[in-house]
Amino acid sequence: MELSYVAFDSFGVKSSCIKIKTPDVTITIDPGIAIETDSFPLPFYKRAALVAYYKRKILEACKSSDVIAITHYHYDHHIPEKPFYKDKLLLIKHPTSFINKSQRNRAAYFLDVVKNHAKEIKIADSKLFTFGNTEVKFSKPLWHGPRGTKLGYVLMISVSYKKEKILFTSDLNGIYIADYVDLVASEKPSIIIADGFPSYLLGYLASYENLKKSISNNIKLLEKTNAKLYVIDHHLLRDYRYREIYYEVYKAAKGMKKNVLTAAEVLNKTPAVIEAYKKYGPTRWEHWQEFTFSYLNRLIKIK
Repeated sequence: MELSYVAFDSFGVKSSCIKIKTPDVTITIDPGIAIETDSFPLPFYKRAALVAYYKRKILEACKSSDVIAITHYHYDHHIPEKPFYKDKLLLIKHPTSFINKSQRNRAAYFLDVVKNHAKEIKIADSKLFTFGNTEVKFSKPLWHGPRGTKLGYVLMISVSYKKEKILFTSDLNGIYIADYVDLVASEKPSIIIADGFPSYLLGYLASYENLKKSISNNIKLLEKTNAKLYVIDHHLLRDYRYREIYYEVYKAAKGMKKNVLTAAEVLNKTPAVIEAYKKYGPTRWEHWQEFTFSYLNRLIKIK
């Protein structure tokens, strides 16, 4: 299988878009994009320019694909514009079941846009699609964060060809839920592409308790799987403190001699948030430390 990292937060845009090519089929997963928040240490015009650049990259990926998969209806995971889906088979999250009101409305708009342009549209929840020797498997709807979150649900996807399997978690927000570790491990993936915890929202929409759960669950994932590569990106890479935030994860990975990288690092590049921090300096966080379990416990106790 040939895996392409099309657009990611570690490139400087809100996105988690990949393209997978096998001898049987080419599939683009989650062709969406949005501009990084003001806590990202790049001037607005540079963030906007990156969106324009990577939107073109996503369009190129879609045009060269047979299948487009959409795990949920946040705009950093789908672009509701016709050219991205012309003559393609769309495998999509159910637009009315296990979905919150906001995404239901976005899904309805999306389907109205693409209905006369896509080759075919199929509901993907809990289904397996076969293309020659390639299998594309979708999970049941999973929580977009902690159980009961108002953000709704997403689908996890695995793509396998012969003995290789790529697993894409979509937005589990850093794997809050312990059961999802076992779900990922049961797939026995060769490569895991996971979203990280939204640490840039700590103290607002994200809690230190849930950060600790995410870190613990990521360590359990390292323990329970033998993937040759663990890519952690998306939400976490909006924060230039990401290595200190996930200090315990990187420490555990080093101890297990497991390969944990961002999408940018897979391509031998420095994550955009670090390059921007070095050039433009801090935005919201001027002083911080390694988020050890001991430090997290103190933060949780204070709260």
